[in-house]
Amino acid sequence: MRLRRARGVAIGAPWAPVAAQLCFVAGEGAGKPLRFDARSAPETGKHCDALIRVIGLNAEAEMRFGESIALVGPAAQIAPLDRAGETTGIAVLLKTLRVQSYDPSLFTALGIDPVAQNIVVIRSTNHFCAAFAPIASEVLYCGAGKPYPNIPAPNPYRLVRADIWPRMDDPFGEM
Repeated sequence: MRLRRARGVAIGAPWAPVAAQLCFVAGEGAGKPLRFDARSAPETGKHCDALIRVIGLNAEAEMRFGESIALVGPAAQIAPLDRAGETTGIAVLLKTLRVQSYDPSLFTALGIDPVAQNIVVIRSTNHFCAAFAPIASEVLYCGAGKPYPNIPAPNPYRLVRADIWPRMDDPFGEM
């Protein structure tokens, strides 16, 4: 997105507890080089290195999940900077608790109106869809690879029965 100079982009929310903590130490308004989006497994891609500005901090961030509240923990909104030190039009939310991105309230907890964005990227398997689909003109899925594929049917699970959906199209049909 940076290479295509996309603007009005909000990305939420990679699990990056160390990066989020460094943002709290630096404080709102601070600019610093930061490595974030630490991945949980080797197959899930590389981290990001960027010069960023800390835009907002929420020490007790939370979001809705249906009728419940899901804790996000201390969270930071950062803006990657260009070579001139200007914001790129991309906002990234970093969270400290490992929880799916369930609801647009994740963004509002850090001062971002997701409806006002051109692009909203959700770091989640499928838990986001019920809450985000009503505000989206289109929902696109992007495969992130292992260990959490968004198309679980071909995954070679060792301890999961083969006669369940989605591993089988119609587990209740005739066998």
